[in-house]
Amino acid sequence: MEIKLFGIRHHGPGSSKSLIKALSVYQPDIILIEGAEELSNLLPYVQDETLVPPVAALIYNPKNLQQAVYYPFTVFSPEWQTFLFAQKYGIPVVQMDLPQSLRLGLDEVPEKIAELKKLEGQEDVKDIVKDPLGYMASLAGYTDSERWWEAMFEQGDGNEDIFGVILDLMKTLRTEIGNQGQAYNLIREAYMRKKLRKAIKDKYERIAVVCGAWHTPALDDLNAYKVKDDNALLKGIPKVKTKATWIPWTYDRIATSSGYGAGVVSPAWYELLFFNRDNATINWMAKVSQLFKKEDLETSSAHAIEGVRLAETLAALRGLEVPGIGELTESVMTIFSGGYQSQLDLIRHKLVIGDKMGDVPETIPIIPLQQDIELNIKALKLKKYKKADVVWLKATANKPKGGLDLRQEHDLKQSQFLHRLNLLSIQWGIPDVATGRELSTKNEYWKMEWRPEFALQIIEAGMWGNTIQQATVNFVINQATHAQTLVELTQLLEKVIHANLPEAINELVQELKNLAAITKDINHLMTALPPLVRIYRYGDVRNTEIGMVDALLQKIVPRICISLPNACTSLDESASEEMFDQVLSVNRSLLLLNEEMYLTVWEETLERLLDNQHIDGKIRGAATRILLDNEVLNVETAAGILSYALSKSVDVVVASSWLNGFLYGSGLLLIHNPILWEIVDEWVSGLKDEQFQQMLPALRRTFAAFAPAERQKMLQLVRDGKLIERPTFDTNLDPERVKIVLPMLQLFFGE
Repeated sequence: MEIKLFGIRHHGPGSSKSLIKALSVYQPDIILIEGAEELSNLLPYVQDETLVPPVAALIYNPKNLQQAVYYPFTVFSPEWQTFLFAQKYGIPVVQMDLPQSLRLGLDEVPEKIAELKKLEGQEDVKDIVKDPLGYMASLAGYTDSERWWEAMFEQGDGNEDIFGVILDLMKTLRTEIGNQGQAYNLIREAYMRKKLRKAIKDKYERIAVVCGAWHTPALDDLNAYKVKDDNALLKGIPKVKTKATWIPWTYDRIATSSGYGAGVVSPAWYELLFFNRDNATINWMAKVSQLFKKEDLETSSAHAIEGVRLAETLAALRGLEVPGIGELTESVMTIFSGGYQSQLDLIRHKLVIGDKMGDVPETIPIIPLQQDIELNIKALKLKKYKKADVVWLKATANKPKGGLDLRQEHDLKQSQFLHRLNLLSIQWGIPDVATGRELSTKNEYWKMEWRPEFALQIIEAGMWGNTIQQATVNFVINQATHAQTLVELTQLLEKVIHANLPEAINELVQELKNLAAITKDINHLMTALPPLVRIYRYGDVRNTEIGMVDALLQKIVPRICISLPNACTSLDESASEEMFDQVLSVNRSLLLLNEEMYLTVWEETLERLLDNQHIDGKIRGAATRILLDNEVLNVETAAGILSYALSKSVDVVVASSWLNGFLYGSGLLLIHNPILWEIVDEWVSGLKDEQFQQMLPALRRTFAAFAPAERQKMLQLVRDGKLIERPTFDTNLDPERVKIVLPMLQLFFGE
């Protein structure tokens, strides 16, 4: 009987080549590999050509989806190549790592890990313990362990004798630092030894053990570890029921930059290195040139040639067999990007990390909800957008952001499907909200990016139903019954309208009616109004029944108008600012609604605000501006109100606040109405120096909100010292009318 240990680097292309050469020479009759026991049921799918790496084994607790773990694999991962080798030669493979059923069970007995740490004296762990390979890298002059390991073990073309060197290195490191920092690994390694002893007991003659290099010393001499001690480490760990499946993974999630502990710096480069080491540098530089050309950046064949030469020169100077990703990026920075970091970031995303995503066969068992989602993706022709890179839905050369036309049945169904996924927090598509066009026109613009964690989110959403429609309806109804505010309900209703879930609308509207009837806070009513108006105004674009929403508006709008004057009274600065925003929001909504009945009652309400001195000046100024814009007030009347608001009897702080509300958003009012301009001009000119300095920040904020063209026009008016011709008024007095008021004037003045 013979045991050979093969210590590998997870996702190392050089480790893979060396391992396959060593296994081919050794020809084991069983392979024990570092992997959770749950992987055993997934291995038959590896031979399926439609299971395309990168993929990950998802192992989870179906009763608690927070307990889940991913085992990622790339085509160049040593474990993946071992699976293929074993299947080719009919060699049994045993997963020898601690099963996730026990690993998750450890969460229920934290005292076990705590006790091990205490016994090992891990309260003060040295840096060498935290990163022993990093320590070795620093001794060799490298900045991190990843680049050191790559240079030492991953850049070669495979050497079956390297595993003896790795074992000796790991023995030395573990002898020097002991087992500190390895409490969890102590339990794992005890289980690995248990599986190894079983293989020996089963009379296998040539046993191959493939595991992370760090674990090899713990498996080298079984006699150094007592069986009873290993059993004691494993005793008392409860077992959690788990399930496992294959899911697509991405190079982005394999990269160390994602936070993945066993990740590599450059998955895309490692793939090139694995398949064609001799021409990897040339191929990589060619890809850089193609990428620059695609992005309309300056490039040529000469750039690629010089890039290869520089990278190989740097590698030779540093004693490397082939250039590493460090040499490649330095070469590109010098030859291609001219030192511009933005271009290097593009290369890093596409060619260092890579945007590759794997695929899994349809034969893999999945929950009913996932099956329904996949059927919808296929029927709606969205499969091509199921990729790791960010793309715009239906993008073309002429329309980079693409766009759905909701008048088209197919586009409308795509929109509804994506909105349903978003309701379940599966945000494959993110609607572009920069302009709000998806809410106000027939078009929607979706940014698409598939993420691996959606697999777990779909499983979690499966508790609500077996189809996407059933799951979203049940989820929405549950959310509605637990909603505490009108805002939550109206926002949810808007999403439901977009997702076309008529079964949930009745429930939502009923909850809205119930909550609206008892809601006394006008802020909640005002915040709830805009979504309802959008639903009412644009529901017809989505062929949605909006009668129930109209009935709700008929109740909410009058309540807002009745309560607003009192709600605006005696507010502090923060509350006044919030109410100001609310008033503008309600006004925009009612203008969008464009119903004379609502506009009339709203304008009457605003008129009640104008003379109430207990209301913040900014709100009164905004009310005046709205009434002027809506032609309820004429310019002369507005000028009179403005003149009083800026009179010397009014505190300058209050006056400044009023002016801010009156001019909010646009300065055209002053440019085209000289009478208003002169009033403001006189007020500013009449401020004392200390008053002007006090008001200057507020005035700057007010005028800074104007469009550049408006500010330029105002500057020109001030510079020229003249205004647009002011309208003239008849100043001749009617003697008969003067006689009527003269006695009263004489009484006032005592004449």
